[in-house]
Amino acid sequence: MLIEIWERLRGYDKWVQTEAVVASSTVEETKQTVHGQPAPSTWASGDELVWTDRQGQRQSAEFTVPDDSPLYQLIGGETITIRYNPAQPEQFYYRELLRTRVHTAVKTAFGVLLFAGAFAWLIWFR
Repeated sequence: MLIEIWERLRGYDKWVQTEAVVASSTVEETKQTVHGQPAPSTWASGDELVWTDRQGQRQSAEFTVPDDSPLYQLIGGETITIRYNPAQPEQFYYRELLRTRVHTAVKTAFGVLLFAGAFAWLIWFR
């Protein structure tokens, strides 16, 4: 329900719906450090989408998703339904990608709040 409201507010519901092909999908290790020390690695999938606009022009876009996203499972050759901006055909919207980005943002915000709360608790009871 909220996502449909968001799509209408942003105008995505007026964009052209089409099929896009996952042209390539690569898995990459993302190395992180905590206090200068190596942290456990995470994985991300880098994907390239290709579609044809109304003028017959080939359009493409790349995106990366973390390993906990359902989109991490996309493989080359797979077809998905997207919407693209008719005024700027290189701009696309994919609902599942929005969901992944919102999920990642909420998870990050929750982690920051948890860390800040624990830090505040330690300061308060010190």
